[in-house]
Amino acid sequence: MLTGMTGFARASCQVKDTHFNLEVRSLNHRYLDCLVHSPDGFGELEDFIKAQVRARINRGRITVVLSIANLHPKVSVDYALGENYVRKLKELGHKLKLEDNLCLSQIINLEGILKLEKTPLTAEFIQAIKTLLDRTLEKLAAIRQKEGRAVSADIIRRLEVIRKEVVRIQHATKVINAQKKNILSHEEYSVFLKSTDIAEELTRISYHLKNFLTTVKKSTSSGKELDFIAQEIQREANTISAKAQNAAVSASIVKIKSAIEQIREQAQNVE
Repeated sequence: MLTGMTGFARASCQVKDTHFNLEVRSLNHRYLDCLVHSPDGFGELEDFIKAQVRARINRGRITVVLSIANLHPKVSVDYALGENYVRKLKELGHKLKLEDNLCLSQIINLEGILKLEKTPLTAEFIQAIKTLLDRTLEKLAAIRQKEGRAVSADIIRRLEVIRKEVVRIQHATKVINAQKKNILSHEEYSVFLKSTDIAEELTRISYHLKNFLTTVKKSTSSGKELDFIAQEIQREANTISAKAQNAAVSASIVKIKSAIEQIREQAQNVE
């Protein structure tokens, strides 16, 4: 069955005092485009994450966001920088002849005085993130497959609409031919049949419908492949429309074209 392109999945885990959260968002896109957001110091995992995405997903705009939180963060103080700040501020106060009223609450708000120590990327953390990524991508795959089943069902319904209209056109054509045969001369009737013959186009549409249905049910089917087949059906419908000289046939062609347009829209939603 088909696989959709939209979805959102999240998974989290905790290793000692560090909490990891991984989110993967998938949107429609003509090709595969993967963007990874990770904390400082974790950039070396981005190539691995992209490779895992490429191994599981063929098409879509994928955004992966890795975030971490230390439950007991360590704070470091840059004493040298603090002393330098105080010295310079006192010099400034003296030069401007201002009263020295520096306090601790002012100093600690200066840039660089207090720092949260960054979480290092350890081997244990790398393994945890890899496991987390695997879980998240599995969840995303399940969501995209669910969408794919819904799209498949919708496409199959529209294929049935086209099939029924093809049957109606075949019946209407037989009725028209019988009527024309009774009122036209042999020569006129031959010219009429030659200019309005749509048997070949109807045969090709029937073939494309079978091919489309087979493609929808394949595990390796793609939206691009479906769109190509839909274009072929549309081409045949346009030819029939140009040859048709009957209101019933024209009405059926309108329904066929509408169904094809809806199918092509749905094909944009699958891999």
